[in-house]
Amino acid sequence: MESKVKPLSSALDTVGNQASSNFTVSSSSSVWNSSEHMMLKKVLDRLASPTFIIDKDHVIQHWNSALEKLSGYSREEMVGTRNHWKPFYSSPRPCLADLIVEGGRDEDVKHYYTNKYTRSGLIEDAYEVEDFFPECGAEGEWLHFTASSIMSDDGELIGSLETFEIISTRKKAEFELLERERIYKELSITDSLTGLHNSRHFYDQLEHALETARRYQHMFTLCFFDLDDFKNLNDSYGHLMGDKVLETFGALVRASLRSIDSGYRYGGEEFAILLPLTDLEGAMLVAERVRESLDSYQFNLPSGKKYHSTASIGVTAFVTGDNVQTIMSRADQGLYKAKKQGKNCIVAV
Repeated sequence: MESKVKPLSSALDTVGNQASSNFTVSSSSSVWNSSEHMMLKKVLDRLASPTFIIDKDHVIQHWNSALEKLSGYSREEMVGTRNHWKPFYSSPRPCLADLIVEGGRDEDVKHYYTNKYTRSGLIEDAYEVEDFFPECGAEGEWLHFTASSIMSDDGELIGSLETFEIISTRKKAEFELLERERIYKELSITDSLTGLHNSRHFYDQLEHALETARRYQHMFTLCFFDLDDFKNLNDSYGHLMGDKVLETFGALVRASLRSIDSGYRYGGEEFAILLPLTDLEGAMLVAERVRESLDSYQFNLPSGKKYHSTASIGVTAFVTGDNVQTIMSRADQGLYKAKKQGKNCIVAV
């Protein structure tokens, strides 16, 4: 088949150079005026699927009623021209049917529809594509379209047929489902009170950080925080006040982190921070920023008085051979020492 058609570059020149004007081009063959093809056109015109046919010279031979409605272009405007690109693109370029006429080569289809096309499972030489067309309709449309060759009785390529299906409603539903799944996933790994990640996600991400450090020899640090005298706060002022302190501390942690860092509430008043590509010195700076921001924060009690909260912090860095238990144990040791040293301080181990 390929020996009977022009190179793609020649076809693109034809589409690009001649399609921009609305002149009429006579078909090079009378086959399209045969009684059989006139009957085919009548059948296609009754299809609810928007459809057009081009001949081997990329000239439109049929533009059915459904496509008139979808595109806003009448068949009188389109038949006999090479303007089938107009309803779909802002400037001349090949449609899928043009690529079929030029041999239907994978590399050509891939060039114009990367990651958007598949070979048809029903017709051997046909391609299927899903794409969004901002030029189509009032607000653009998502279309699924298929193009296949049309052969003569002698097996000669004489044209291509392209059909369309509006799938905007389905795509909108798919996007909404993906967004709901994203929100659900985010909620499943987030502590609702503090806005930080929860303990389950902490252990998953710690395992991931360890694996990355082992494989690529990347350093990272782990910080443990424990709010000082939190039980006394709950006992003296109630759980609503305790929740207010937890919520505020979560916000202070988030405000202190880079985009690559992550914060977690992995216990009642226990928190953790993972700092990728960060040594002990850098981690101490982050920990101090969090400690100082809490230390300077004044909470309003129901009585009108102020309440002052602090945190003790243990910091440790990844060392070769670490696993979840060893690195958490060191961070916990640092936290314990910080408590023993009078609280509201940082100890690196």
